[in-house]
Amino acid sequence: MADSQAKPDDAFWRVADTFIGVANEQAAEIDRGVVSAGFAYASARFNTFVIASQCGTKEAFETEKAAAIEYFVTQYKLALTENMADYQANFDKYISKNA
Repeated sequence: MADSQAKPDDAFWRVADTFIGVANEQAAEIDRGVVSAGFAYASARFNTFVIASQCGTKEAFETEKAAAIEYFVTQYKLALTENMADYQANFDKYISKNA
C-alpha cells in the first residue's frame, strides 16, 4: 500500500479528474445518489483487486485484509474531510442555485 503521507502527483490528479468526469457524465442521466453509490462500489471492488493481486496467495490476502480495510477507510475519511472543508469554504462558488 502507498505511503499515506505521500503527496499526490500529476498522474494521481489526472486519474481522479477522469473518474470524476465519468461520474459527472453518468449523473447527467442517472440520479447522483446512484452514481455516487456505484462509484464507491467500483472503488471498493478495484481496491480489493489491487490488494489481492499484490498478496499473491489467498493466505497472504487473508492476513493483509484487516490492515487493507483500515488503510482504505482512513484514506477515504481523510479525502472526504478535506473535500467537505473545501466545499464549506467555497460553497457559493461550487454550488449554484440550479445544481
